[in-house]
Amino acid sequence: MNFKIIYVILFLNSTLFSLAQKDKIIITATLDTLSKTLAVNQKIFFYNDTKTSLNSIYFHSATNSYSNNHTELGKRKLEDRNKVLYFSKLKERGKIENLTIFTQNKPALFLLRDFEFYEIYLYEPLLPDKTIMIELNYKIKLPVDKISGYGYSKDGSYLLKYFFLQPLSYKENKPLLVPFTDTEFSPYRNTDYEINFQYPDNYFIDSDLKVIDSNNLMGTSKDAISILISKKNNIKFNYKIKEDSVEVSIGYGIKDSLLNIYQNKIERELSYLHKKLGPLPSKIFISTKIKKNQNFIGVDDINFFGIKEWNLFSEEDQIDLKLFQQIAYNVINQKIELDKNFNHWILNGLLFYYQYNYIKEFYPNTKLLGNLPNEVSVFKIKPLKYFFISKVPLTDRYKLGYRYIATQNYDQPINEKYLNLSNINQIIISGFKTGLSFNFISDYIGKNIFEESIKTMVQQNNDKELTSEELKNSLEKSSKRNLDWFFNDYINTNERINFKIKKFYSQENQDSIQINIYNKTQLPVPILISAKKDKKIVNEKWVYSTKKDSLYSFPKGNYDELLINQNYLFPEINDNDNSLITKGFYKNKKRFQLKFYADVDNPNYTQIFYEPKVKWNNYDKFILGIRFYNRSPFSRPFEYSFAPTYSTGTNSLTGSGSLNYNIDMETGIFRRISLNSNYNYFHYDKGLSYTQYSEGLSFIFKKRPRSEISRTISVGFNSVEREKDPFKLREKNDYSHYNLLNISYIYSDKKIINEWYGRTDFQHSNLFDKISSEIYYRHEYAYNKKITLRYFGGYFFNNRSNSTYFDFGIDHITDYSFSYVDYLGRSATSGLLYQQYIMAEGGFKSLVDKSASKWINTLNGEIHLWKLFDLYADAGVYKSNGKSIRFIYDSGVKLRIIPDFLELYFPMQSTLGFEPAMKNYFSNIRFTFNFNLSAVVNHLRRGWY
Repeated sequence: MNFKIIYVILFLNSTLFSLAQKDKIIITATLDTLSKTLAVNQKIFFYNDTKTSLNSIYFHSATNSYSNNHTELGKRKLEDRNKVLYFSKLKERGKIENLTIFTQNKPALFLLRDFEFYEIYLYEPLLPDKTIMIELNYKIKLPVDKISGYGYSKDGSYLLKYFFLQPLSYKENKPLLVPFTDTEFSPYRNTDYEINFQYPDNYFIDSDLKVIDSNNLMGTSKDAISILISKKNNIKFNYKIKEDSVEVSIGYGIKDSLLNIYQNKIERELSYLHKKLGPLPSKIFISTKIKKNQNFIGVDDINFFGIKEWNLFSEEDQIDLKLFQQIAYNVINQKIELDKNFNHWILNGLLFYYQYNYIKEFYPNTKLLGNLPNEVSVFKIKPLKYFFISKVPLTDRYKLGYRYIATQNYDQPINEKYLNLSNINQIIISGFKTGLSFNFISDYIGKNIFEESIKTMVQQNNDKELTSEELKNSLEKSSKRNLDWFFNDYINTNERINFKIKKFYSQENQDSIQINIYNKTQLPVPILISAKKDKKIVNEKWVYSTKKDSLYSFPKGNYDELLINQNYLFPEINDNDNSLITKGFYKNKKRFQLKFYADVDNPNYTQIFYEPKVKWNNYDKFILGIRFYNRSPFSRPFEYSFAPTYSTGTNSLTGSGSLNYNIDMETGIFRRISLNSNYNYFHYDKGLSYTQYSEGLSFIFKKRPRSEISRTISVGFNSVEREKDPFKLREKNDYSHYNLLNISYIYSDKKIINEWYGRTDFQHSNLFDKISSEIYYRHEYAYNKKITLRYFGGYFFNNRSNSTYFDFGIDHITDYSFSYVDYLGRSATSGLLYQQYIMAEGGFKSLVDKSASKWINTLNGEIHLWKLFDLYADAGVYKSNGKSIRFIYDSGVKLRIIPDFLELYFPMQSTLGFEPAMKNYFSNIRFTFNFNLSAVVNHLRRGWY
């Protein structure tokens, strides 16, 4: 019997079987590499698994989501700050063309809804448990892979997923009309496939389906299938893991010298996953898309601007850690079927749970920074070795990631819909936090019980959708423990667990001690109390916390230290208050530590950080000192900073200090309420000091996690005392002391294409009352080419000042509130520092006029010219008391050396005339210098949270 007969028999048997159970799709596709299109004939045997008759059937066309900017994919990509689809050419976009549909050998009527969903009308109702064959003919215009990772690439390869028309799953007898958003979850049905693919002879084919021969694929998938057609054949590794035969196909290039490493590491990874999850899939296909999405962050080499490269981990360890995440992701997604929008956290939580434990087993002594502390050397000194972060284990990456997002109040509930999670929370909450939470449950009910329960449940639910209720029932049945606290409370809230061990009490005639534990959130969870002797755990006890402040009995013993949540069993927002010393001077306290530079928190100490402080301005010259502060990389409720300094220009003491108290709001309209107090003492002119004291209260509104919109209302009081110039005592305009009350509303929408910023300020003092508004708009009209418009308007209700000091600035600002810390020569009237430009108030670059004392309206504009060069223009009208209304303008060229941070302005034509022809032209060139670390961080985090 030849191969073709065997193939036909296998196909017929599988078809008959599948028709009674699930959908069957038969595809004949032909690839045209010149036009980047697929000609498709498709037969779909649709099985009605609902409990109602269907008069129409819905097919999904993810390909059409690449057709324009208005699809959900187009909107989602802009939210992710990916503008490739937005600016793509027509030939780079995808869509379905020339579609014809037949049912019962007749042309079918169909309607396209919302770009992506074809509703096919049936001639007769399709009864429950019945199957209908639908035949489709169409052409797929493939998109460029720069948009999503799928489509055609510049190297001539084609990674195909989600491009064929697919029947939609039904829930409660209704189709799941979920648009394609490139989030690797789709509302598709468990389907048998048989595909015949025609392509040029110099190409190879691979897939997550079984490759029968060079043109035929066959298999079953719960998800959209992946197919790779490329000029290079995939590297395949074949294994026998227990009774399972497994093929691992790598869809990206591997150096020949690394093949043995891949061979050995994959075998170890598969053995580990088989032990944890049972029988493995027969085919594991790792595409470039999986490699990119499932990247183990933090192990890559660090390249310092091409000057120096540091290797954090050996190449072997990098391969292992990255491959495990890719393979575990593939295995878990093949073995577990569930609603990925609602129950994503089960898949991602298990992925990171197994990854966490894989690291614990095979990398027990590996540190978070790897070899970096040994690699970085300054004058033969290795500074990173003195930081606690160099001693932190690699498994702490999950803890640190969660704590950073939680302390910023940007976390979301574990059970939040996947499509509503911010990009960072798709990793941190759905993955890291849930993985840690599963590890906590594992310790609570017993690791063997947890893992055997998961393994059994996965095998029993192999052909049906898993729910969180089934997971709960499985764990409770195996452990005999009530897990309502986790499934009913914990996953549905973003209340941040925070325990504090306050004190312990011991009496001589008692065989136990009493430990006072404070549950700051009052979320009911079990908690593990541990006791250490000589740095080893000698006693442990689980207790269940339901109150804010409770006493728990614990066996008495000769302990050195008492701890709760040892080894960060569950995700806690702050674990710095989880231990107590039981003897000596620090009994019932924590040790104190003074630490050079900010570091990750060491939970064994109360830390104060210090660092050298160096600044410069034209009057203090170099400002040298030491800054003491308590803020680590994680935001705290109470933060302080004190910096006593020495002014080399005046040979006197200067300094600054700040106190901040943040109240994070888990409910209500505000994300954070912040109170702050600041003090500064420096010099504003030669030999003249100023003292500034300010108090502020800010209300920061909540924002949608995937939105770039933020809003803030702030109220501030500012008191300034300036030292008088003894030679100008008789002048009336030398205001030595004044107070300011400022009320502000700030609106920001930092979308990647259309960016808006608006601000309104009302300011009151004993000398004036004024209001001002600023509106900023930046539009990217072509790829990396932008046009910017800014409006500023200001009006004095009254102005009792007899100087220009409090006026609206036109080409310079006086900064009488001392708000601009990077103002290097605030009192300069000539020279290089007078040329410093700050985009504020009037915003003119040419030196046309200094200020307006009644009202002002200005418009500033910029447009891209070439590479780092822009054209700018400013225009405005203003009025000063006792003077007529005046119109002014200027224009010129801007050089963006470091955009928004270091830029040069070359004036050309203005109210003054053609400036390059004027004397001392170079003294009219302006520059910006705006080094603000928080601005850099805010810029980098856009699109993530």
